[in-house]
This record gives sequence, C-alpha cells and structure tokens, in this order.
Amino acid sequence: MHAVILLAGYGGRLDRDDLPHKSLLPFGDQTLLSRHLSCLGELESDRIHLVLGHNKNAVRDYVLKLGLNLPINFIENDLYRTTGNTLSMVMGLRQCEGDVVILDGDVLYPKAALHEFVRKGPPTSFALEPSDIDDEESAKALLDAQGTIRALITKRALTGEEKTRFIVGGEAIGFIKLAAQDSEKIIALYDRNESEYREVLWEIPFTDFSGETEIRSWPITDGGCFEIDTQEDYLTALSTFEQNPGKY
Repeated sequence: MHAVILLAGYGGRLDRDDLPHKSLLPFGDQTLLSRHLSCLGELESDRIHLVLGHNKNAVRDYVLKLGLNLPINFIENDLYRTTGNTLSMVMGLRQCEGDVVILDGDVLYPKAALHEFVRKGPPTSFALEPSDIDDEESAKALLDAQGTIRALITKRALTGEEKTRFIVGGEAIGFIKLAAQDSEKIIALYDRNESEYREVLWEIPFTDFSGETEIRSWPITDGGCFEIDTQEDYLTALSTFEQNPGKY
C-alpha cells in the first residue's frame, strides 16, 4: 500500500512563528510528522508520498535529517496558497500504485487507530470519530441506512433535510483508504471537473464520488484524534497526549 500525507497548507490560524510548519508541532520526543512516518513505517508502506508547499525546503530537510530508512517521495505543490487540499491529494495519487491511504498532516491520533483502519478497514473508506452534528467546522459524514457515505459536509451547518434523510456517522478525521481502482476513478473525476475542484477541500469531490462509488465508514470508538488548526487545538491535543502517553 502507498501512502500520501498532505502537508502543503500554510497553517496561518496556528500563529506559531517559531515553527516552519505545523506538522513539526512537538508531542513528547516526536513531532506530528515524525509520528506519521513512524506509524506508516510500522505498517510497512511500500512508498510514502509527502505533498509539500509552505516552507517545503524546511520540511524536506527535517525529514531527511531524521535518517529514516523509509521509501519517501517528495512532491511539490507550489500552488498551495490559491488551491484547496484536493489538488495536493490528486498530485499524490497520480504517483501511487495499488491501494492508497491518505492522511491529513495536521492530525494527532493514537497509532493503534491508524493501524486498525489500514489493516482492517474496508478497501475504500473514511475513518469517522463521534462528533457534535452542529459543529460547523467539522467534516461531517452523512450515511445511508447501510452505512455507506453519501455526503461529506464541512464549514457549514446541516440542513433540516440532511438531518432527516441521512444518518450522521461522525467526523471524517483525515484517514482515507482508496482501493487501486477507486484511486484511478477519483483522479479521473478530478480531471473532468478540474476548474470546480482545484480550489476546494476534498469533501467536495468525495461527495460527488459517493454518488458513483461505494465509500464505507470505519468508526473510531476510542477517541483521542485531534485536528490541529489553532494553538488552542494544539494545547488541547497536547494535554490529552501528556495525560495518556501510552495511548499514543
């Protein structure tokens, strides 16, 4: 299995001028990024593609200085300031072979959560964690009665019709699996709709994709996953990490 880590974003909401990139936020003796790489190494990923943008040279130098014996490929998205993470995702997928796991680079998670998802989750699926359905910021996954994802809603509240028509499966935390044939399909979907998808988050194309391909859900029931956008998010994640080091 190949892996893609999305690392191009600017991360301006974090407001940490002391760090070249938010994936370098420290947790114990590691960073978010070194944790991702360690975890994917334990999963014996065939190749790990890092999609870089903001301060790409600093991130690349950091990874190289780790001295990891991992099959790492660096991909540069120089359009990261004017595009959404869909472009970064597709840039990564274009260089993948076989099945793929995609990770958002700004998520802290228990390693066991990713291990279980990669090893046991359905071939094309999203990992979901329970969340407040009224949280407008979260990427809310809407499911049909069979547990298939039919829409991903982010940056807005759900409509009354959506609440009635679908089951809210939880928050998509940034773990995505794609079977090889579905990776090719999402690239083709992007190519057909590039002008529409180029500047948006991946929730938009995956919602369209769910109309033609079965995307399953994988619940993460033990919690402990944090998307880190702000310093407050980081401090909350760090506090949980320090209180439960064995979980991470």
